[in-house]
Amino acid sequence: MAPSLIHPPSHLSPAEALHLSQQAPTVLQSLPAYVSSSPLFALFSAKETPDVWIKYENLLLSCLRTGDERSAHQCLERLVTRFGAKNERVMALEGLLKEAGAHDNAELEEVLKEYDEILSQDGTNVVSLWAPKAGQRKTQTQSGC
Repeated sequence: MAPSLIHPPSHLSPAEALHLSQQAPTVLQSLPAYVSSSPLFALFSAKETPDVWIKYENLLLSCLRTGDERSAHQCLERLVTRFGAKNERVMALEGLLKEAGAHDNAELEEVLKEYDEILSQDGTNVVSLWAPKAGQRKTQTQSGC
């Protein structure tokens, strides 16, 4: 069965994740960049469905997994446009994107500080699901694993 953007990419093999991320330019071109609440705009544009946003999130994760940060940023921009920068899922995805873009421990430490700031404001934020993993990756990086 061919990999799908409807299902979370965590179950995909590296080859399947690469296949999906290589399709990113085509997928980004085919999906709506934003959706308007205007009835007039709705007549001439693609209909918004939950699948559209699931595809963006899963494509972002596949692109991060394969190192395509440019496409991942485009997916994030569209999610931010639709849901806002303060949406918890968007904030978590942004954190993952920042982690992936960190070039050294100092940059990763900045991401961890941002997580701490978010969690100090709201300890139930979904970012808490990713923050411990970032710390674990930092420890692995320092120990040379």
